[in-house]
Amino acid sequence: MGKISHQKVVAATIAFGLALLLFIRLTPMTLDYSALLTTYGVFAFLVVSTFALKVFTTAETYYLFGLLRTRRFMGFIESLSRHDLWDKLADLGIILGFGTIAVDYLFARKMSKGKRIAVNLISFVLLFFFFNLVFGSMVFESNPEMALVLLAFSMAFAFGGLMLFAIAALIFQALDIVSKMLVGKTPCPGVAPIIPGVQLPNVPTFLTPPLYIWIAFVIILVVHEFSHGALIRRAKGKIKSVGLLLAGIFPIGAFVEPDDKEIKGKPERQQLRIYAIGPAANLFVIPLFLAIFLFLQCSAFSDCLPNVVGLEKEIMLESVVVSDVLDDLNLCGETIESSAKGVIQKGWKVKQYNGVELDNFYNFKRALLIPSPTVSLILETESEELLEKNLERKPHIGSGILTELTIQDGTAPSQDYVLLMQALDILRKFFIWLLMLSFAIAVVNFLPIEPFDGGKMAKIILLPYFGFLQMNQQDTEKFIGRLFLWIVVGLLVLNAMPLLL
Repeated sequence: MGKISHQKVVAATIAFGLALLLFIRLTPMTLDYSALLTTYGVFAFLVVSTFALKVFTTAETYYLFGLLRTRRFMGFIESLSRHDLWDKLADLGIILGFGTIAVDYLFARKMSKGKRIAVNLISFVLLFFFFNLVFGSMVFESNPEMALVLLAFSMAFAFGGLMLFAIAALIFQALDIVSKMLVGKTPCPGVAPIIPGVQLPNVPTFLTPPLYIWIAFVIILVVHEFSHGALIRRAKGKIKSVGLLLAGIFPIGAFVEPDDKEIKGKPERQQLRIYAIGPAANLFVIPLFLAIFLFLQCSAFSDCLPNVVGLEKEIMLESVVVSDVLDDLNLCGETIESSAKGVIQKGWKVKQYNGVELDNFYNFKRALLIPSPTVSLILETESEELLEKNLERKPHIGSGILTELTIQDGTAPSQDYVLLMQALDILRKFFIWLLMLSFAIAVVNFLPIEPFDGGKMAKIILLPYFGFLQMNQQDTEKFIGRLFLWIVVGLLVLNAMPLLL
């Protein structure tokens, strides 16, 4: 059977869209076709935009997807590869990816038994406390009930790096999903494709990235692939081309195209460095991205609007009114109770928030940022009675109230201030997503299945530890690949089930 032409696919897509619109027009208006229309819209956009790429560019196209190849950045990659620091970063990446297993493989397995045990024990302890230091304060400190989870994740990371941490996280999330589904609850998916601007089923809205996050994807992918390229050139390997993988006109991947057979002929240490540096680079740039964000934010306040605090103090508040009292929130199969429900009434005025008088906008912002597990409020009822209420802060719902500000005449914020705040809000969201996606892409790429980098690394690092199978190298590598394929794919399916509910 011959290949269907792209023109016919476009024509069929348009014809189906017209038929769909006619069908909806002839059916009762009470039926909801929003999900169907959204799915069709995304599909049609990908088909048409990919066809436009085919017509107006030299991209290789495959109905919904395209490949843009170039050799223009070869010189840049060559210049990057000249720095010796790449080898050290790659070795560190191997350890972060596979933990104590990598330390044993790289340094300890040829030592005497006593020294080997000592080196592995020291590396396990150091990696254990490193994970606790980073994630214990960032993620788990606010929830003491997660202490056992933190312990399990720390041990997984210490033994098997981000590879085993990712598997442990998938197991934990899969157990949570299955347990909730068995009692009739609707959990959130543990894994889901990230499509900027598209709300997926059972994925919280705050985890749906805005459209401009495509820019973050491009940055992350370029960092990842150019790092691979630098290590390939350090190993004197050839690069055929570099480029982008597109869904329609949107980049969803980047690539540096090496000669795979040539890489497999390199020493194992060089192979591991080539594979590890991509996800490792995504980790190493996180502090850089954070520093850039803080610098830009400080520069915005000092250069664009040096007296921003003074301007905020000049925005005088006539009143801060409770505009809504939030109901209990059902999130991922769990009910988060609203502290304000039945305690605060809509229409009451907030006079003090965490002990701060709400007389101007600066004090309002400052009061909201005071870190505390509870919120102390002085409220004025509709009968002008003053009440003191203490509300517990809950995840995703806060104190459970929404407020509306009334600004005194003549003290409204300037247009410069409004534009700056809007720009900083976009900048803040962009860098939050950039940081989260950098970490997520690094972790995913250390999963021990191909085509991820971790799948290629696992076959090299774990090979000596499967000698008890008494099989040749090729069969042992196949066994390792199939073993982790069944484990990881099974866990991914369980984690993705809520997307189908």
